[in-house]
Amino acid sequence: MTIYYKDPIATFGKDYVFPFSWMRVFFHWYGSLVQRLLFELLLWLGAAALVIALKLYVAEWPAPFLNTLAALVSVLSPILTFMLGFYTSTIYSRWWTVRVVMCGTGQISAYNIALEMTSFVYDDNDPIGAARLKQLIVRWICIPVAMVLRDVFIDGDHAYRTTEAMERIGLITPEERYRLENDVDRAQWTMPIMWAGHLLSRLRDQNHRYGITEFVHLQLVQQLALVRGYFGYLYVPMWVPVPLMYRQLVNATVRIYVICVVLLAGNLNLLSSASNSVDVGNYRWLDTIYVLSVFLIYIGWLHVADELANVFRISPDGLDFDDYLSSQRVDFATMVDDHCIKLPTIESIAEEPLPGEEGFNCFPIMRDHRYEAVPGWQKFQQNRRRPQRASVTGSRTYDAFEHLRASELRRNATHMIDSLRGFMHDLRGDET
Repeated sequence: MTIYYKDPIATFGKDYVFPFSWMRVFFHWYGSLVQRLLFELLLWLGAAALVIALKLYVAEWPAPFLNTLAALVSVLSPILTFMLGFYTSTIYSRWWTVRVVMCGTGQISAYNIALEMTSFVYDDNDPIGAARLKQLIVRWICIPVAMVLRDVFIDGDHAYRTTEAMERIGLITPEERYRLENDVDRAQWTMPIMWAGHLLSRLRDQNHRYGITEFVHLQLVQQLALVRGYFGYLYVPMWVPVPLMYRQLVNATVRIYVICVVLLAGNLNLLSSASNSVDVGNYRWLDTIYVLSVFLIYIGWLHVADELANVFRISPDGLDFDDYLSSQRVDFATMVDDHCIKLPTIESIAEEPLPGEEGFNCFPIMRDHRYEAVPGWQKFQQNRRRPQRASVTGSRTYDAFEHLRASELRRNATHMIDSLRGFMHDLRGDET
């Protein structure tokens, strides 16, 4: 589960963070680490309790065996920390790169196509044809995005799961569906990009129809190539997974370490350099706290990495596949819709007011952004510093700091007004 900065779990107040607001994170159940590990955690705690009970009430375990376990735990502890850190870094970098490409660079290239067509593609003699061209290109750009994400996100039932479904919702036409299903066997998602590039080339060759000049053609084709490259990269983590032996080695090392700690429960004093012998009096049920801590740190760390190992898993961050693609298509269609952007005219330049003219509004805003370490402290200070009647009639007492602050604000305002007056004077001098 993703915790946003504005989420009530992350913050507790409007302008401040409550000192113990971090505890609210641990009480959130859905998608939490406790939900993921609860069953396994209870099993390991039960095993640790059983080991302690056997040592206390059944028989004493051999000292050489316990010393061997203690030595193994001491050796594995630093190795495991380094191994888990490197493993988590590798897994997270793959996951983050895919998210950046999918929701960042790849999507930005697609948005750039819509933006550049809005700026360059127009025809005063055939505005309807230019509008249809832009809508056609942005629809073709949405098709490969949908097909790539449909291939990599293999879980779930999505509105874009088949070409039939895409035809039903109007993303592709029957002819385009036939071409996608019969013309090529592999890399079907690249076909709409090829269609768009070929159409732009034909319009360029037809006397720069709809404003598709050499420069405009080059700009749009470059963005098409970026879309193809970025979204094609999403197949790489699917075709080249993390080596199985690497994941097996990390998982086996973590499990061996936890098993050794559980078997050593009741004799954890052997991990201390001050004690090298088995003492029956040191069998403590409090060793389960150490087992719990080790489990949450190492097994929890491992589960976080395994959760991100499948970079196309949807559940961890709540990515809505259908909403993602539908919103993108609506954005593209809106960006190139001439009726939505109300194509500005050249005459609108004369309507923009200049400084000093009626309608010009550019006033400064000055606020006090002092940090409120204690909730309600500023309000308390304001109430405390209110003017109070003194014993002498007509006199009032004020806080000296408020006097200084008010004077500073007045000086800043006066300086700003003088600067604006000088600017207006210079502007009028230039006009004359």
